[in-house]
Amino acid sequence: MSTLPRPAAALPVAARVRLQTLLVAACIVAFTIVWFSLALGRPLAHPDEGRYAEIPREMVLRGDWVTPHLNGVAYLEKPPLQYWATAALYKFFGEGEWTARLCTMLAAWLNVLLMFVLGRRLWGTRTGVLAAAFLGSTVLHFLMGQILTLDMAFTFLLTAMLCTFCMTQATRDSAPGESSHWMMATWILLALAVLTKGLAAIVIAGAVLTLYVIWQRDWAVLRTLRPVTGVVILAIVAVPWFYLAARANPEFLHFFFIEQHFQRYLTDAAQRIEPWWYFIAILAAGTLPWLPQMAGALFNGWRTESKPGQFDVRRLLWIWCVFVLVFFSLSNSKLAPYVLPVLPPLALLTASREECIDSRALRVSIGVLVLFAISLIVYCTGATHFTKDPVTLEAIEQGRIAVGTFAVIAFVTAVLCWRAAQAGRSARAITGLAAAWFIGFALLFSTVAKHESLRSGKSLAAQIPSDLAAHAPIFTVQTYDQTLPFYLRRTMFMVDTHGELDYGLRRAPGAAIPEMARFEQTWRELNDGVAIMTHECYARLEARGLPMRVLGRDKRRIAVSRR
Repeated sequence: MSTLPRPAAALPVAARVRLQTLLVAACIVAFTIVWFSLALGRPLAHPDEGRYAEIPREMVLRGDWVTPHLNGVAYLEKPPLQYWATAALYKFFGEGEWTARLCTMLAAWLNVLLMFVLGRRLWGTRTGVLAAAFLGSTVLHFLMGQILTLDMAFTFLLTAMLCTFCMTQATRDSAPGESSHWMMATWILLALAVLTKGLAAIVIAGAVLTLYVIWQRDWAVLRTLRPVTGVVILAIVAVPWFYLAARANPEFLHFFFIEQHFQRYLTDAAQRIEPWWYFIAILAAGTLPWLPQMAGALFNGWRTESKPGQFDVRRLLWIWCVFVLVFFSLSNSKLAPYVLPVLPPLALLTASREECIDSRALRVSIGVLVLFAISLIVYCTGATHFTKDPVTLEAIEQGRIAVGTFAVIAFVTAVLCWRAAQAGRSARAITGLAAAWFIGFALLFSTVAKHESLRSGKSLAAQIPSDLAAHAPIFTVQTYDQTLPFYLRRTMFMVDTHGELDYGLRRAPGAAIPEMARFEQTWRELNDGVAIMTHECYARLEARGLPMRVLGRDKRRIAVSRR
């Protein structure tokens, strides 16, 4: 007599937990290896990467840890925390592109890890994995995590501060002692954020807290703040540098607080004017491929089932996202990275909502991946119809294999994720889609972004003889590539050009030559010298008979010597 086959026995709970832990650990290891290897061999790009790599180099060279310098002149637009960290890395590991980017890459990596840890702590492992997957694969977070600026470190410190504040409130009734420790960490992180980008950290933290308490009527938050201890921590950590910088630079306080904060925010002094919807557009593009899920969280995340007076982390996250978006949208100075602090909380808010695994939104995200792959293929195939720039065309040619590989990964992943979504395994489809998007961007970055001539002076600096570069005066004529001082290991005299170095040049006018006529006279009187200029400038000076010998050139500039 035949018997019915028995269903396969399900894995015991302990075995499932171990398997889940191993899978998560393997993903973290793989993500870490790929993430930190992407910066290897990639030249620094003008302007931000050159600037923020050079300032710590000059800090180490001068031994001046109070007044940051850029190209030999004081540069006090931003506080020095990341400069200090990078300078310390230079001392231990040497000066290089990977070392210069390490703070930024580490901050982005920690953001993803924080979202996993906090999501897991508050809502379970699935939420933590989804939050990490959302954040780690968003376009803006990926790009800015690989490009050296101060914004990612600032975002990490604000995100860590928000996480410790959430832990303060989550443990305030069950473990008051632990809650107090989390609150102290919150104040320390706030102080470090101030030392990274200034008063914006205090404005964001204070406004979000105020709006949350009033709306949620969660008055218990106020008794956990420990404001006296917190202000003391803030003063001990942040104030000493401001005091020392003001003592060493008499105009610093007015320049830093009035010009770099209030005037930059309220006026068009920085000449970074964009329409009011600029950051909405940046956020829409920057959250791809998860725009449907994250837009849903922004539109509906304010809804809550928590009673007034209870701690509501979702409402806090929503207020944070909306306030940061509105705060920077109202500014008269707009740059795309300013909106970065929205992304980690938005990823966590999205993952915490059951709607994030909605199959319709997931199908849109799959479609975005496929459409992006097709767009890349079309652009590479017909590149000459879209641009005539030889540098861009050369970079596209080098990236064709990566684009083809990305397309194959995208199409295969789209099919698999579509089937998983139809089978009701949306969470698995989301993680697969995130992995494909991340791997695809990593491939593109490992090829196209390494093209030296796109925005770097590395190849030009290598063509200047080392003995000449070490001793002869170097002039940058009507142009200023921020990466050149780093690669030349030298500062340069600026000729007929100015900009963000105006503050330092007012204190050290000898570091610049304001008129071309004076430069030509100085050049003719020199025995040795190096000048870097655009091709157009070289043609004009050659026509006037200025003695120059070409040392090297790239697609945009020429380096010449006096003889």
